[in-house]
Amino acid sequence: MPAPDAAHPVGAEVVGSHFVARQWALNSLAVRPCIHLISLTSGAAAAHGDGEVTAWSGPSLVWLPAGSADQLEIAAGARAHLLRLRADSWHRYLPPSAEAAYLDLAGVTGMLAFPVEADLAAALARSIASIAAELAAPARGASASILSAELSLCVLRFWRLFAETADGAAPGNSADILGRFRRLVEERYQQQLRVADYAQLLGVTSDRLHSLCSRALQRSPSALIQQRILQEAARRLESSSATVKQIAFALGFKDTAYFSRFFTKHTGEAPGAWRRNMAARARSGRLRPSLDFADWP
Repeated sequence: MPAPDAAHPVGAEVVGSHFVARQWALNSLAVRPCIHLISLTSGAAAAHGDGEVTAWSGPSLVWLPAGSADQLEIAAGARAHLLRLRADSWHRYLPPSAEAAYLDLAGVTGMLAFPVEADLAAALARSIASIAAELAAPARGASASILSAELSLCVLRFWRLFAETADGAAPGNSADILGRFRRLVEERYQQQLRVADYAQLLGVTSDRLHSLCSRALQRSPSALIQQRILQEAARRLESSSATVKQIAFALGFKDTAYFSRFFTKHTGEAPGAWRRNMAARARSGRLRPSLDFADWP
């Protein structure tokens, strides 16, 4: 499986049963920036790093954050499917509906492994196999759409397991409040709610929410909300044919001129100019500016 790069941030591989163990080095310059999602349908696997070995048996799903292991080993006789995601760019394939899952998983720094029912491991295996097939033959048409759909299924299914375990965190602690705030922003950023509205939904004071965000993220709640709106505005300008007025109204702005001032203030470019410049960057192969908020906890 070749290492993904910025232009092609996703890789996939089907690992069939074999009479010897297979190994993958994860500490090279090309591979170290990559996350690995593994659907182990049968047999055993292990990750090696810092002198320690972490082992799993199938059926299970495993998430290896970038830099969390030096070597992956799939035991003899085991069956697995590997999804390799370049940490700084794989989210480009995800639709907005998967944003919450991406944000949660992007902040994971330790290995995650969940024993699962065989049907769930098989479902992720099928999606990874489909991604591998599309990457091997991208000229058949609609490849990006299929990759996006299958990758979303993989991420959302794994995130569901992760979210179920994360729900055990003590309610009211800082991480819990910030996590719930992020999810509320994701669900409601188009409603143009005030910080006080979010605080009320969270059951905390505006001052406490401001203190938590400023201390943990070095940004105010208002700045985080604006950043999410800005990210969506940029995405729609870049990838849709909607007019600036239509995008403004879809994001809750009642005045197109105010939306234009808001966008220009934060990007240095008017919406129309941003759209034209993004199209020019795409034609020339240059990377787009980063406007995401993946550093939320």
